[in-house]
Amino acid sequence: MDRFLSVTSQFADLIIIADQNSTDGSLDIYPLYPKVHLINNDSVSFNEASRQLLLLETARRLVPDNKRIILALDADEILSANSVGSFGWQRMLEAPVGTILYFEKPDLYITPLNALRQENLWPLGYVDDGAEHTPAKIHSIRIPRPPYAADLYLNDIVAMHYSLTRVEAQNAKMQFYSMLENILHQGHFLARRFKYGYNFDSFIKNSKLEKTPPEWFKGWEDLGIDMTTIPRASSFWYDEEALKLFSLYGYRKFWVDNIWERNWPQLAKEMNMLVAINKPPGILRAALAVLDRMYIGWKTLRRLLKKR
Repeated sequence: MDRFLSVTSQFADLIIIADQNSTDGSLDIYPLYPKVHLINNDSVSFNEASRQLLLLETARRLVPDNKRIILALDADEILSANSVGSFGWQRMLEAPVGTILYFEKPDLYITPLNALRQENLWPLGYVDDGAEHTPAKIHSIRIPRPPYAADLYLNDIVAMHYSLTRVEAQNAKMQFYSMLENILHQGHFLARRFKYGYNFDSFIKNSKLEKTPPEWFKGWEDLGIDMTTIPRASSFWYDEEALKLFSLYGYRKFWVDNIWERNWPQLAKEMNMLVAINKPPGILRAALAVLDRMYIGWKTLRRLLKKR
């Protein structure tokens, strides 16, 4: 959070943060940054839609300007130093209201010195005209995208994504998301198992691994901002939220999800949470492994047929 706030304070006029019952010490950090406006997201459940609407409504209330540029960044997404002041940055500042802003979002991989890059750009900003935002509860686009909006693709604005510098945290996140999709009845369980288990390696293979350009860091490091230290942990807030879901819905609800490589009883013990959890029986695990292979084979066949 310190890195995000230190960097973002260099270019943002206002930083709006929705804190949802955090216990990681973030509440002690926010007052150190004068541009931060803190709002309390007191929801007890994970809901991207309500959080995004809360942030957007607050931004529009605090900055009632017809030239309001909203950048929707997570705390592990840091704009590169050479983004600010680039040609694309100037184009963004001059864009008319009702423009969707697309940035590159490379994943820094294992270490901040490696970057997984893809060709597609992400909609992370909006030159706001007050358009309605209709987010989803999970995997939601963060900014309004009305049908009349213009698209502006800015290859030289880079939002460095730090999530894969802690692969263990990313795995915990994916398992939590799998459980959420189960509860929300999103998609077939085999598609969910593939998406959150077997598809992670294919994501890496379909990206281009490069050395991180030093100019992404240099301007911020010249200001004394640490861009490369990665904190380590054995458990994450995703694990705590997952354990709450086990408690609410029972462990059998999630037997078909690809989440059982983690030692959930041990995690519950470490986090002082009393939750009854038993992994799927062996016969079910064996049946799911067969179904997984059939599903992957079907996906492969479809991909080959499309190429013909």
